[in-house]
Amino acid sequence: MKIQKSKISDKTINCLGDSTTWGDNGLETGGNEISWTKHIQEQLPFKEVRNYGIRASRIAMTSDRNDSFLERYKQMNDNADIITVLGGINDFQHNVPIGTLTVADPTTFSGALNILIHGLVEKYPYQTIVFMTPMKNNFHHPTKKYPTTLQQNGLGNYQKQYAQAIEDSCHFYSIPVIDLFNESGISPFLPEYVPKYMPDGMHYSDLGYERLGKMIAGELSQFI
Repeated sequence: MKIQKSKISDKTINCLGDSTTWGDNGLETGGNEISWTKHIQEQLPFKEVRNYGIRASRIAMTSDRNDSFLERYKQMNDNADIITVLGGINDFQHNVPIGTLTVADPTTFSGALNILIHGLVEKYPYQTIVFMTPMKNNFHHPTKKYPTTLQQNGLGNYQKQYAQAIEDSCHFYSIPVIDLFNESGISPFLPEYVPKYMPDGMHYSDLGYERLGKMIAGELSQFI
């Protein structure tokens, strides 16, 4: 689908997320300047792309942190045309209960999604809101062990259940959702891709973010 640049050159996008939105590459050289949010602007020339990613943040509220998506979305600039939400991997890895879709419990994943969707729609009633599922991971951390996509977390849940919870919540409320869990274009389980695009099995290299940015831009274009 070809998008006229004039249709987006005056639009602003707010990108709420975790380390993948922030631009973590598993090293100390990452940041917003290499994130997929930087690369979507190369494909879709927005007037402004605002990066609201914070490393290790979760969608649900937890007792050990105060930077969940629920605690941050109200701080985003009100003046935006498109809002994207990409998260959930940290909820999975840190054993946030999945919960129930229709129960607004900020300490469960589905409950937090419920509150977040309602809150974003209230804050941005006329804008386009798009959620994205978290990508598969085969994370190798130098000092800690985290569950990968193929493993259960401490609650016995798999990552695909968190991705499915996002889809279920978005479908229930008719919110557009991009399925990056299944269709990101980069797999941590393909050794041919890992060194180039996903060196630690979860975060992306500069080339990885460029490739991911193109994928997201292509999906976002249908909502503009």
